[in-house]
Amino acid sequence: MARVERVLHLISGLGQGGAETALERLLHSARAQNPEIAQEVLSLGGLGPVGERLRAAGFSVQSLGLSGRRPWRLLGLWSWLRARRQGALLQTWMYHADLLGALLARPAGIRRLVWNVRQTGLGATDIRPGTRLVVRLCAWLSGRPAAIVTNARSALTVHAAQGYRAACFHWIPNGFDTQTFRPDAQARQALRREWGVADDELLVGLVARLDPQKDHANFLQAAARLHQAWPAARFVLVGSGIPQDAALGAEIARLKLPVLRLDNRADIPAVLSALDLFCLSSRAEGFPNVLGEAMACARACVSTRCGDAAELLPPECLAPPQDPEALAQALLRWAQAGAAARQALGERLRAKVQAEFPQQAVWPRYLALYESL
Repeated sequence: MARVERVLHLISGLGQGGAETALERLLHSARAQNPEIAQEVLSLGGLGPVGERLRAAGFSVQSLGLSGRRPWRLLGLWSWLRARRQGALLQTWMYHADLLGALLARPAGIRRLVWNVRQTGLGATDIRPGTRLVVRLCAWLSGRPAAIVTNARSALTVHAAQGYRAACFHWIPNGFDTQTFRPDAQARQALRREWGVADDELLVGLVARLDPQKDHANFLQAAARLHQAWPAARFVLVGSGIPQDAALGAEIARLKLPVLRLDNRADIPAVLSALDLFCLSSRAEGFPNVLGEAMACARACVSTRCGDAAELLPPECLAPPQDPEALAQALLRWAQAGAAARQALGERLRAKVQAEFPQQAVWPRYLALYESL
């Protein structure tokens, strides 16, 4: 086995998102389990909330502020890699970082490169044209990394179809801290009281940033159908960009839906505990972090059959993507089932997360892969 002395993490940005959250959790696990291995992070973009939290926790985090108008800042990336090449492995996160890692790692003197691929939505409505070009370039260069980590089995098929080398892929699923994400009856009561939601009202929620792949329109159309059949249903949307989006607000008003819109919050376990049903309406995902978090909080969950959702939830909790009628029917099924049935489902889902996706198991799998290269 090849000893790992230093892991350099190169990521496209450190805003609030699935890859960024996965990196944050991985770093804390790595420090707890192997503190002798240095972990350093460089963001191609800004520092972001995740970067600020990592810095506050004592991790080495830097940001380049790279953009199309400031391409010369790539020299900073080159210098960062060269200065840390001794005993280093480069782990890249997301497509732009993967591409730059493929181009610069070996010239900078770093022989071990691992990519990280974490999504399935690669269509014109899912990612920008520039990112689609980067994906195609990465497919062409996918023989350069020694390994490609994916958190979703479904992502392997999607990327292989794009030309990525399937033999390079290694599946390491997301992990969850079930002490942080757990049902909290006190927080549930406090938030529902703050939001004006009665005990006998059904609260259905989605926690996701405003992004085309999250398909909030699908959620709202399904919510309208559910509300017609179940008038005691109320809804909450939580995520970056949600309160500020005028089009989203206009659609909620047009549908005459009782929807509470909240920005990104730090108390997500409490938010999830306040729900009766968690609903993921996405048209494309990898391994949905928030779905695992809702399961860990023992919430009854309904999701579109996107990414690896079918590996997490039973068939009666799934609906096809971009089919609001089917999504509404799945929600109605669990509304009609009653509180006891929803609680039993939530307990089964939490047990699944505890058994199959513990956070403490993720770093050892990364380290075993690194040492095998």
